[in-house]
Amino acid sequence: MPTFVNLTLLFSVYSCFGWICECIYCSVPAKRWINRGFLNGPFCPVYGFGALLIIGALSPLIPLYPFPLDLVLLFFAAVLLTSALEYLTSVLLEKLFHTSWWDYSQHRFQINGRVCLLNSFLFGIMSVFVLKILHPPIQELLQTFPRTATFPVAGGLFVYFILDGTVTVIGILRMNGKLAQLQQILDEIRERTVALAENNRNTLEQSLDELRDKAQERTSETLLSFHQAVEELRLKADSSRIEGLDHLRESIQELVNDELRQHLRLLRDKQEYMESDSHPMYRRMMNAFPRMRSIQSPESFQRVRQAANAAREKARKLTGKDKEL
Repeated sequence: MPTFVNLTLLFSVYSCFGWICECIYCSVPAKRWINRGFLNGPFCPVYGFGALLIIGALSPLIPLYPFPLDLVLLFFAAVLLTSALEYLTSVLLEKLFHTSWWDYSQHRFQINGRVCLLNSFLFGIMSVFVLKILHPPIQELLQTFPRTATFPVAGGLFVYFILDGTVTVIGILRMNGKLAQLQQILDEIRERTVALAENNRNTLEQSLDELRDKAQERTSETLLSFHQAVEELRLKADSSRIEGLDHLRESIQELVNDELRQHLRLLRDKQEYMESDSHPMYRRMMNAFPRMRSIQSPESFQRVRQAANAAREKARKLTGKDKEL
């Protein structure tokens, strides 16, 4: 079997095998289905690359050592190789898409949140299982397929991975663009809110200055009239302090720039729309990677995630009610 065909088929088999393991591993604790993986289809490419790496690098070591020494050496070598691959994959994804896809910071014995001892241990066990048990029959099975069947299948899978990868990358870039736009709106809302509060404060200070100027003008009048006015204001304030403050606050609020407030309302409406209107692929990725976070737009990403979780929870409740009916 040609090398290209063999590698493509093996990559596809182990990518699908990894996807199944990831979905089971994440869905069972969450008690709901989680479609894991970078691609939209039932494949986790990192498992395909990892399987090809350990098969190519460690298979020659199997006949060199007796049992059970070979298992020990294969295990520790696989732990190092798969951990390095996972770490490198995390760095590349973060550099390319400005997004952290997983985070093991809360795990014990982890390195920069990119790899942890628990996952490395599991990868080591899986690697030994693949090398000693799973790979030999799979390789023999693939060798029995006729070339007339394997070549078009491998070619079709190769084209599929290119198309799915392209669609996924474009979707991620669009999501990053939307997050950046939403982050800009959030920052502008924050600035406008501060400006609105500053405007209210300045208006209040201006009103107080006007009152102070009027009080100073009163000094040019008769002292008796001034004392009468002050006494009248004091009595009025003592009798209706709360009503007077509310009236003053309402009067000052009416002087706030109407254009500023209207623009702030438009920004909030746009923010609400962008948070709720998320593409299904965005929601799938957020669901597949619970600890995924945006490096450039963390606040907007968190808001979109919360909106997606709320929509999923609402749909789940509605589905439950439909079942009861």
